Amino acid sequence: MSAVLDPGVAERPLMPPANLRFMAESEDAFFPICDHLCQNVLDRKVSLDADLLDIGCGYGRLAYGLRRAGFKGSYRGFDILSQQIGWLNRHFAGPDDGARYNFDFHNVHNARYNPSGLPFEDVAVPYAEASFDCVTSFSVFTHMFEDDIRQYLRRIHPLVRADGIWIATFFSLPDDFSLARQHPGVRYRLTEQVSDHCYLHNAAEPLHVIAYKETFLRQLFDEEGWEVAALQRGSWLRDPGDDEFQDWFVLRHKRAAKEAAPPACNICGGSDFGPGPAGRLASTGAPPCCRACGALERQRVVRHMFQALPVGFLDWRRSLQFSPDQAHNPAWFRSHEVSVYEGEGSLDIQAIDRQDASYDYVTVSHVLECIPRDLAAFDELYRVLSPRGLLHIGFGGAHTREATEDFAVPVDRYANLHRYGRDVYQRFGCAAKGMGMLAVQGTDPVTGAIDVAHLFARDPADIARLKAWLLAWDPALRIADEQLP
Repeated sequence: MSAVLDPGVAERPLMPPANLRFMAESEDAFFPICDHLCQNVLDRKVSLDADLLDIGCGYGRLAYGLRRAGFKGSYRGFDILSQQIGWLNRHFAGPDDGARYNFDFHNVHNARYNPSGLPFEDVAVPYAEASFDCVTSFSVFTHMFEDDIRQYLRRIHPLVRADGIWIATFFSLPDDFSLARQHPGVRYRLTEQVSDHCYLHNAAEPLHVIAYKETFLRQLFDEEGWEVAALQRGSWLRDPGDDEFQDWFVLRHKRAAKEAAPPACNICGGSDFGPGPAGRLASTGAPPCCRACGALERQRVVRHMFQALPVGFLDWRRSLQFSPDQAHNPAWFRSHEVSVYEGEGSLDIQAIDRQDASYDYVTVSHVLECIPRDLAAFDELYRVLSPRGLLHIGFGGAHTREATEDFAVPVDRYANLHRYGRDVYQRFGCAAKGMGMLAVQGTDPVTGAIDVAHLFARDPADIARLKAWLLAWDPALRIADEQLP
């Protein structure tokens, strides 16, 4: 459809001042850009009578365009930028607007735009279920990592009416994209791959431009109750032309739940599974090893748990990982170091060659079982943790045994010297160290097998935070043990 500007509202109203217009439009260009953005929305069959939620409304460009087009519905602007929202609430409303336009500041964390904000799951949104026909997000998800995108898709879903739509822009990539083969005219050359499906323009400023493979985005949409109704590819991967720069997706709120999909690895999306090490099967009899990424039950359980943690809890942390492990995404952390036994970056866990408090997060999965001096190793892990440090340890089967067993010589096919039990908090002297512990039981989404992850915090107050985030994320998670000094 083509909207004709209503003569009664076409006069130039007060526009946001230059210091709030972070896209740096000139005064002459501001209203034509607003009109163009509005027309793009209306061309996607959005009614002028719609109830619309504009996530990332910024300084109101879509709102200005809608008003100039004679919008008669209701508009809610949503942003994490308090100055822009404050200005709009003071100056946007016109004499004929009534209560049609409202702008809401939400103090949501984003390391680039609102580093002091709260995790999205801790911020209440004042909107009723099924209250919007359309949601818009322009140049919002181009600055988010995948776990944050998932949070938005999930939390906004119940606010949208059946068959409602979400118009959102992304930087999407074909499956055969390669860092080595990029168009010479591309404006934002991608320089670093941080996962199988995520690429960055500038690793030093990772939230500036984030691109995802289209196949991954479609899978993510589907998992969170959205289907792609339309896609207009932008010009960002080639010479910028007259086309839209970013890729425009129209997502439709699914009408009904689909039949259950076959199990998929929550780390890489793979659906082909085989036996684990030494040909073993999961406790449920299902093959546990993802043939695409090699993840096993414990890695998928940990990945699911860590999706509950807000980016702001992890993205400042310096991370150390002992032994390769697919559960952790290096992009979650400020830095991520991996120690491979007798290989690259190898560190002796019994005498870690690092200064005190060198790391804010350390992960060790199925390693201590093979370490002769495991008590000394735990003391070293504690020593290199900062005062707000967090330690994740995967103990094989500890939740199934009352007490730890030690062996003088290696036993079983894994050459274990220890089989840990439910006494690990006492064994490693955590109370005397002032540490808290949370043992969290989760279910592998592929095999249905149960595994337990142990989280130790140097600051016991973090135990309560972790527990709240985890149970809010998935009430099916179970706290198997909680210890405080």
